[in-house]
Amino acid sequence: MIGDSKIVLLDEPTSGMDTTSRRKLWDMLKKNKAGKIIILTTHYMDEADILGDRIAIMTEGDVQCTGSSLFLKNRYGVGYNLVIAKKTRQNLPEVDRFI
Repeated sequence: MIGDSKIVLLDEPTSGMDTTSRRKLWDMLKKNKAGKIIILTTHYMDEADILGDRIAIMTEGDVQCTGSSLFLKNRYGVGYNLVIAKKTRQNLPEVDRFI
């Protein structure tokens, strides 16, 4: 951000940071993003959600999908679904407690 660069490239800038420092960096980036193009790589979906106007998801170096956070959530859902198939209904309370 020094020198008022118009294009800023950040490669996992919050990797290894504690949550308080991560949040402070997010706030600083949001405060200073006007008039700039910021390209950011991250493994954290919450980080992409908070900072990104557009998000591209890559797998093995190839872009799989792009869009706004809302578009991606509507298209692909939020979170995980777990499906368990059992042959019998035995031990269901134990399975529930385990999960």
